[in-house]
This record gives sequence, structure tokens and C-alpha cells, in this order.
Amino acid sequence: MENISHLSREKFLDCNWNFDLSQDEHYGYSSIMRSLQATARNMLEEGKTDEHRIFELLSRVASMMLVPSSINEPFKPIFQDFEQGRRSLIPDDLNAQELSFLESIIEDINEPYLKARLADLVWLLKKPRNPNFAKLAIDAYSSIVINEELWNRGVGICWERATQLSLQLRDSERLATIKSELFSAFLLQYPNQKLMNFWIADLLHRLKIDHEIREKMATNLQEQAKNLKVGRDFNLARSYYELAGKLFQKSSLEDQRVECLYEIAQSFELEAELNASQSNLLANTYFENAIHAYRKIPAKYREDFSVENKILEIRAKKTKSGKATLDEMVMVQTKDVDISELVKASIEHVSGKEKAHQAITYLTGLYSGPNYDDLVEQSKALIQESFFSNLFAKTKMSSDGRVIAKTPGISPGVNNDSAISAVLDSKLHENFAIQVQVAVQGRIIPALRQLLKEHRFTQELLTLICEQSPLVPKDRVNLLGHALWLGFEENFSVAIHLLCPLIEHIVRVELKNNGAHTTTIDSEGIENENGLSTLMKLDKAIPTFGENLAFEIKSIFTESLGFNLRNEVAHGLLNDNSANSIASIYAWWMILRLVVLSVRTGQAINK
Repeated sequence: MENISHLSREKFLDCNWNFDLSQDEHYGYSSIMRSLQATARNMLEEGKTDEHRIFELLSRVASMMLVPSSINEPFKPIFQDFEQGRRSLIPDDLNAQELSFLESIIEDINEPYLKARLADLVWLLKKPRNPNFAKLAIDAYSSIVINEELWNRGVGICWERATQLSLQLRDSERLATIKSELFSAFLLQYPNQKLMNFWIADLLHRLKIDHEIREKMATNLQEQAKNLKVGRDFNLARSYYELAGKLFQKSSLEDQRVECLYEIAQSFELEAELNASQSNLLANTYFENAIHAYRKIPAKYREDFSVENKILEIRAKKTKSGKATLDEMVMVQTKDVDISELVKASIEHVSGKEKAHQAITYLTGLYSGPNYDDLVEQSKALIQESFFSNLFAKTKMSSDGRVIAKTPGISPGVNNDSAISAVLDSKLHENFAIQVQVAVQGRIIPALRQLLKEHRFTQELLTLICEQSPLVPKDRVNLLGHALWLGFEENFSVAIHLLCPLIEHIVRVELKNNGAHTTTIDSEGIENENGLSTLMKLDKAIPTFGENLAFEIKSIFTESLGFNLRNEVAHGLLNDNSANSIASIYAWWMILRLVVLSVRTGQAINK
């Protein structure tokens, strides 16, 4: 057993550790961790090896990320290397002696972040559980001063954790104190951080502890939204209006909720007109958003706000800006196999956009997807030019050695209709695969990385885009928004595992809307939904999606001669490397393109 005699409360106290850092330099637990690491180094330099090990342990304890939304696993490793099988500390790594030491020094620590961390860990790990440690953690977390500069440096999640623990313990007294403190902070003004009031209100709303103060918060948020709108901070104003509307709705104040809906729609319209002189593409998007927003106003209120006339006016403006957008388009070309010019043009195409959502629109406009008729002509020409190579059958194998597709050879002097058709089909997917590779390496990746230098893309923004899209089912908005956001995190491996079932559901919904039967009834009368491969073989598939998009969906997701991502994901065939493949990146971008295009045009599918 490891010798842990160095874990002494007396040795810790003898070091007289203290933490004193200015507000500008304070970054929550990361600052605590660095202070503890510095003390550990000092102890080592002084030859105090036991004290060095004590502060090394404390620094690793402070390093863990706090995830307050999780009841069972609120602490995550700050570092994780899946390839090497390494990670930083998690609670389960602590042994009984280390936990006992942490417990012994809790009352000796005045620094609230560290005190809360130790008490929380003891509450989480020690058996049987002692609620007193949870209460110590709550008190320490909620003693951290609510500050606009530090809210996103750890203050917000500490208060959220304190609230979650209070709810878990059903400690009504502490919960009431927390609610009172947060609401008092909400009522203050924060000139240096316009989102501060929103963050606090959103926290109270998400944790469902805003019952008695909900109406007051909604009214306050609505008033702040009006001021932001007057100041032309439309995006932030909409955030405030949206939250105010939710709170009014929960308070059964429908008139006030509808006022917020109207203000959101009007803000899109005003922003479109403001941007029309600079970018018709951006204005067109805002006009479309305005139409969608006006449509959210319930029918019985539409006459009061002249909604139908508003929509007609905006449609006319949208048509005008849509035509003008063509003049703003940039043609992206490449030469031979050298894609350097293509990369440069792609970066220029997306650079310098003022807003993140505008940048996303330009990102999706880099490439329009495959042209099926052109691919057919190119593939036929290649077959004629390389007839000898097509005499022999071909086999396509997976990365683990399985035969996943075969293409027959073309025998001279024999009826080759079926063989030629199969070879042509193979060539179509081969040529498209080349286009995908060029699109990803020459366009999508360079443009995406340029945008990540210039903008911050939030999950909320991607969810909002999905919410405005007629293509995205309303009960899949958050899922798809999260999946698309993961692409901007360059986490394509997780994104593709969400996107495959989501695109299958979208295809199913569109086919049903077009009158297709998407289920199969077996001999016992059990009705099962068909998978994506079967759905794309239905007669309604091409009329629903058009020849180009139908081919693109099949080649990326369902065809064994193509990338076949749906099958790879469904059967767990993607590994850590293949999940981040060019196909995964293209699939993410393709779905983002379809969603953004549907928002711009107001049509789920644009053939």
C-alpha cells in the first residue's frame, strides 16, 4: 500500500497557504490550481517533499472541471487523451486516506472556491453520505461574490452547483437564500456586461426556482430588451425578448408573450433593412427570419399587429434582396490538382463577415453539392476512355477487410446493359468522392478554420438556426442544433453519430409529407419504420428531394459504393480515426447547408 504519511493536516497548516489575487487576474478554479502548483514547487525547492506532495494533490483536486448540471458526476477531468489512455484526476481516483485528509482541512480553508471543492468531494464520495458536507459546500459556493466580470470564469457554475445541492437536499432555507441573492443580483445594472441580467434570469429559469419572481423578471427582461433594440443591439434584444416570452408564458400572461414575439419579428425586419445597403445576402436572411417570426404570432392576435400585411411587405423586400444577392456571389475555382488557389478563394469568401450567423451562411455557400447529370456525363466519358480497366470485376473492401461492394466487368460482345449500369453507378460514386475530397480539403476545412479565428459559434446560435428552419422537425431542434455546433468544435466524430439518425428522420418526415408510406407491416401485423436505405429507394424519393440531393444523400449515407455513413454508424463500424473522416466532415457541412438554405428560402427542400 502507498505510504501516505505525508498527508498531514499539521504540515498543511505549517505552510500557511493563502490566495490573494486581483479580480482582473482571477479565473476561478484555474487560478486556484496555479496557486497550489506554485506552492508545491516552492515546497520542493525548499526540500519539503511531504508538503510538496500535499499541494500537488490539492492542485489536482482543484483542476477538475465543475459540471453543475450533473447530479452524479459533477466533476470531469480537465485533460483527457483517449489515444494514449490518459487523463487528469477525477473523484474516483482519490483513495480513502486522501479523502480523509481533504476532510480534515476543510474548516482550515477560508478560500471559498477550494473550500467548496473539498466539501463537495467529501459529500460526493464518503460513505455513508453526510449532508453537513453538502451544506458546507453550498455555503462556500454561495459566498462567492456575484460579479459581471467573473460570472463566466466560474462564479456562475458555482452558484448553479450550490442551487443543485440545495434542491438535492431539499434544504428550503438555503434555497430561499440563494434565490434571494440571485434575484437581487438580477435587479442590478451591469454596464460592462449586457448579458449579465440574462444569464442570471436564465439560471433561475433553468433550475425552476423562479416561481414567485417569474413575472417580475419577465417584465424587467422585456424592458431591457426594448432598450437594446433602440440601441440597435438586435441579437441581444431578441435573446432578452425570447426569455421574457417564456417567462410570460409560464405566468399565463399570453398578451405579454405575444408582444415579445412581435418585437422579435420586428427586430429581424429592422436588422434586415439596416444591413441591406451592405449585404443583400445577409438582409435576405433577416427578412426570412422576420417572416418566420411573424408566423409564430397566434392567429387570434394577427389582426391586432397587422401580421398578414407585414408578411406580404417583407416577402416583396425579400424577393428584391434575393435577386440582388446573385451579384454578391464569389465564384470559387481550382486548377488541376493544386488546390492552393481554391483554399485561398474559400478563405476570402468567408472572411471579414461581421456576424457569426452571416459567416455560417457564407460557409454553406462554398459549394452547391453534386450535379447528377454532369456526374453521369463525366462518368460515361471516363468509361469510354478507360474501357480496358473496366473489363475486370472490382471489389470494394472496408478498412477491416470485409467485402462491402462488387462491380462486375464488362465483357466484349455480350449484352452488357446491367454490367454497364453497375460500372456507371460505381464511377458516379468515385467521381463524387473526388468532389467531396476537394470540397472538404480545398473549401470547407480552410473556410471553417478561418471562421473559427474570427467568430465564436455558440450552441444557442445553431439551435436558433434549426428552430427557424422548415426542414428541421420541431422536436429535433435541440438535437440537430447540438450536432451542428459540434462541427464548429471540430468534433465531427460525435457529430456524425447524431447526424445520421437525424437525417434519417428528416428524410422520413419529408417523404411522409409527400405521400409516401415509410413503414413495413410484417406477417404478424407489426408495423416497423424503414431505414434510410429503404426510404431512399422509394418511388417518392427523387420527386421529394430532386435528382441531385437524392444522389448526394445516398452516396454519403446509404450506398456501399459511396461513403455509407448511416450503415457505418448504425453498426458501430467507425473508430476514433474514421469517425473524423472527410466523409463525416462533408456530411456535417451538407446538413448545415440544407438547414441554412431552408431558412433562407422558407422551403424545407430546395431541388
